[in-house]
Amino acid sequence: MVSGNGTDDFGFAALPGGSRWSGSFYNIGYSGYWWSAAEGDASRAWGRSMYYNYDNVDRYYFDKTDLFSLRCLQDSADLR
Repeated sequence: MVSGNGTDDFGFAALPGGSRWSGSFYNIGYSGYWWSAAEGDASRAWGRSMYYNYDNVDRYYFDKTDLFSLRCLQDSADLR
């Protein structure tokens, strides 16, 4: 794992879990990829990525056969 993965200033402990494309795993410990809720079509959807050594978040259009992380959130109405 690479040191310098940043802080959790916004309550999203985004760890660099890498991704899986074309049957192989990539960038474990260096980058994180997450699916968004925005579907493109039957075979593609939007996702986000972050790298340990960049301070930005990128948006990409990915094939749904790629394997990325998910962030599960509980609806605040469920907390009542």
